[in-house]
Amino acid sequence: MIDEKDFLDLFIPGPVNVSNDCRQKLVLPMIAHRSETMGELHQDIASYLQKMLFTNNQIIMSTSSSTGLMEGAIRNCVNKKGVLNVINGAFAERWHKIAITNGKQADTIGVEWGKAVSPQQLKEKLDEKEYDAVCITQNETSTGVTTPLKDLYKIIKDHNCLFLVDAVSCAGGIEARIDDWEIDVYLFGLQKCMALSPGLAVASVSDAVLEMAKTVPNRGLYFDFLDLKKYHDRGGMQPATPVIPIYYQLQYQLHKIVDEEGIENRWAKHAEMGDYARKWVKDRGLTLFADESVASDTVTCVNSLGLDVPKLKSDLMKKGYLLATGYGKFKEKNFRIAHMGDRTLMELKTYLQTIEELIS
Repeated sequence: MIDEKDFLDLFIPGPVNVSNDCRQKLVLPMIAHRSETMGELHQDIASYLQKMLFTNNQIIMSTSSSTGLMEGAIRNCVNKKGVLNVINGAFAERWHKIAITNGKQADTIGVEWGKAVSPQQLKEKLDEKEYDAVCITQNETSTGVTTPLKDLYKIIKDHNCLFLVDAVSCAGGIEARIDDWEIDVYLFGLQKCMALSPGLAVASVSDAVLEMAKTVPNRGLYFDFLDLKKYHDRGGMQPATPVIPIYYQLQYQLHKIVDEEGIENRWAKHAEMGDYARKWVKDRGLTLFADESVASDTVTCVNSLGLDVPKLKSDLMKKGYLLATGYGKFKEKNFRIAHMGDRTLMELKTYLQTIEELIS
């Protein structure tokens, strides 16, 4: 049985801590997934997601991880011309793995980890060949890099490609203006900047995507965007039984973010925490893994410079915190400071002060 001592303060880039008021929504009574009440819940969530994302695009929801909707995006948006995947970290690589394992023609742009693809790099690659779609990870969790989408979308559209974005570790924390930036698929889960329980993934999907999907054979069953839209249009239904308690959480959190906090204020809060984390790193004689010009406002990746990262993690656990070490091949070469979701600047300062005491 899990015990209270097993619960730590999660300073990792997801899952993040969930507030007490949001957690309480999980214990509301169950409703029928084909009921009018469920339809109203679904439709209200969709309308608030449109407000948060500044879009009129179709909203789809999936009882899955975000990776499920990434696979859905590839299956629905990539046909004969193939897909171009921009790879600047471990999670950006996932786009390419999904494309290949689904039998899609796929090419890559390799970008030095810690940096973002430049407009010139992207243009040169797209000038070489036609593609159905371009896939980009907006916020690369493994390196702490945010790719400036507003600098790239015109190039993608000039080459007549669909623009598919993994926003898993930044949606709700970093600026996103879906319609202004002509993003065709913008997908994310809820366990990071939205500060909710994992298990539900959402996406905004453009009309161009839905038209493309009509031309693509073998879209699969579970992540067929046309099927998801068909059920949405039937009064807010889902093809399969959804994770209803997390719908309760999401509706509650969206009303808080949009009606009370304000999404632009939430972006500003994350920017303030990002600025503070980066200054702390430099003031302590440490260095950022990411190029500072594209450093993320939701997760800061720090070069260890000889620090014993496993020991630091162990010591922090004794203090009640869970540290995020480096990801994959960087596990002991850096560590990551997550500052996302409902975190406050004061909480971040307390956490960093604890790290400073341990490493001094």
